[in-house]
Amino acid sequence: MLTNWIYVFLPRISCALAWVVNPIFIYLIFTESSNKFGNYRFLLLYFALFNLTYSIVNIVVPIDIITYRYSYMVILRDGWFVELSDFNFSLLSARCSLVGATFALILVHFVYRYLAIQNSSLTRENFHWYMTGSIFVSVFHFSIWHLTCMYFTHAEVEMRQYVIPGIRRTFGNETIDFNILGGAFHEVPNNVIKRTWIAVAICTSISVLTVTQFIVLSRMIINKLNSMSITVSKKIARFQFELLRALIVQTTIPIVISFAPCLFCWFIPISGIELPRPFNYYEVSAFGIFPFVDPIAIILCLPIFRARVFSFLSSIASVSSEKPSCASPTK
Repeated sequence: MLTNWIYVFLPRISCALAWVVNPIFIYLIFTESSNKFGNYRFLLLYFALFNLTYSIVNIVVPIDIITYRYSYMVILRDGWFVELSDFNFSLLSARCSLVGATFALILVHFVYRYLAIQNSSLTRENFHWYMTGSIFVSVFHFSIWHLTCMYFTHAEVEMRQYVIPGIRRTFGNETIDFNILGGAFHEVPNNVIKRTWIAVAICTSISVLTVTQFIVLSRMIINKLNSMSITVSKKIARFQFELLRALIVQTTIPIVISFAPCLFCWFIPISGIELPRPFNYYEVSAFGIFPFVDPIAIILCLPIFRARVFSFLSSIASVSSEKPSCASPTK
């Protein structure tokens, strides 16, 4: 029952919530005064559309994560594309590569915030060029992850033979029944170990570099806002700090939910430690929930959105409480 909940019901519930929260998020953005957000609205729209796409992919291409001795594996759990084939493996690789696209999408938000406080033309009349560059960066990150998974983590014969006991123990099936993306650090031929280290090094380097850019840009933005606070109104300075705070929260969620589980999955098997299945359940669950958690966090972090949402909820509550008193008792 727990397995059905994790792999069948939870992705569908997460997708449904994402399709409720993100349209509300989009509505709040585009019904707010354009003077407050400017072209940043379209970057937030891009983020919301990505969340909606990710939530659907999480259902269509369901994954499972397991570790066995010195190896880690990501497999297609079930669904339309579970059968072993090159096309289905490519879908599995693309599904995992969306994590890389997530970090790229957040990176372009940080760059926009820095350019905005610098009053760059790329955030105003030349915004179409910035948006084009943002899409290119997202596609580039996705492509690097996808190619790395395709060419360095495709489980060949040696890898499949090594993980047979782990697959049998966990699923009761043979490795031929699964598309497997993974690697091993020991007890396998050198070519498998080499490919594993190359894949882990590339993905880790890209991720760490991107997170480092988040930190550097955050510091640059804070320094600039501190210097601006004496030349602009307190209201404008406060709103810019609120946007930065929302962006930091928006960044922290995928780092904790997506990047941290990836690190555990990649590096724990180096020492031969097998992660327990409950942790695998957490990993799979966490990958699917941030498309609706992130927009909620942004809404709650921005007072202008938070006030509108709470005001709407209060009005509903007041209307509901007034209904019984409106009915006159019958004599």
